[in-house]
Amino acid sequence: MKIEQLYKKINWRSFDKKYPTLKEMEITEEVIAAIDKWASGETRYGILATYIPELKKVNPDLTAIAIGDLCGNRIIFGSGSKIKISAQSVIKPFLYLYALEKGIPPGRISGFEATALSFKSDRILRPDLELKTAEHPMNNAGGISSAGEIANFNDFLKFMRKLTCNPNLKILNKVYDSEMETNHNNRAISNRFVASGRFKDSKHGTKALSNYTKACSLGLTVSDLLTACLVISSGGYDCNNKKIIKRNNAIRVMTAMNTFGMYEESGKITLLVAGARANTTKSSVGGLIININPQVSAFVTYNPLLNSRGNSVYGIHAMIPLNSLLAKSRSLRLSVDQIKQQLEEYNLEESKKVHEEILGLKGENSRIYRVDPKMLKSLGAEYESKMDAIKKSRQMF
Repeated sequence: MKIEQLYKKINWRSFDKKYPTLKEMEITEEVIAAIDKWASGETRYGILATYIPELKKVNPDLTAIAIGDLCGNRIIFGSGSKIKISAQSVIKPFLYLYALEKGIPPGRISGFEATALSFKSDRILRPDLELKTAEHPMNNAGGISSAGEIANFNDFLKFMRKLTCNPNLKILNKVYDSEMETNHNNRAISNRFVASGRFKDSKHGTKALSNYTKACSLGLTVSDLLTACLVISSGGYDCNNKKIIKRNNAIRVMTAMNTFGMYEESGKITLLVAGARANTTKSSVGGLIININPQVSAFVTYNPLLNSRGNSVYGIHAMIPLNSLLAKSRSLRLSVDQIKQQLEEYNLEESKKVHEEILGLKGENSRIYRVDPKMLKSLGAEYESKMDAIKKSRQMF
């Protein structure tokens, strides 16, 4: 029996259903304001992306939440809700989508299995393994591989303008220049793609790297990103209810986000914020996190203070109650007591790693990081002593 016959026999069909509204999910501006206040208060540690000079200049106190349903309702909230933020890694789902829409075979772009490696790493950097392409579409190698399918960057820009319904979308040139001066690891990945045959020659590799960096440097508001995410959530319909991408490609993108959207801590974060259901998300070192609830809604969060894995501390906290609101009433999630315990353990572990990064900084202004004196005490006398010395020398508090 062929699969087409099987599906006909079991009467399987894909059908549209009534989409829930924000009001029906009891999501109001007052509720979003409460989530923003709580997540801001829980952002007691963090550090800006110090390895990209231009990102060290952003305001670490700005926060934003944008949430919308598939019926045209949306709530945009926060002090950072109107600023243009460089996309950084939240552009990877859209680079992957672009390549798929161009008809590129998924296996040529990358593998599909998550790893325990950081976003900067990929086994393509190990010549002895003789890999031909990236391991996953949501790490840097996957993003560069997707960008290798951009023949003309203006075409990708046009694609993003269509997804965001914003004809004025532009590259933040200062961010682009800053990244091109410091993206040595990404250059190594691009060179490996040339050596492996994924890119046909050095010219192709150089162009792919430049296009990837341009894509990461796109200036987007949280509202722009929300609009684009809702296209994927709906299975391909834009803000005017016009079909603009293929449903199967949207599904591929969301599945990739499920498995590696938060990099090497994807499993841990999923358990914390989504319980037994998938967490369709993607983070970035610029402080943005996008989250999609298929066929229901999407939301975007922003604050640039990062944990040791390059994920927004504010965004991780905000995802917990936001996912609770969007989940079905019968979805299996950890109890509030378990969430509290997991969060305390997670924050203790992550704050230690962030404080270790801060201890290693040389000549940096204290405005680029945040530490919590109370949390330091739980880390032990050695950390408290070291941070006290930094406090005196940099006037942190």
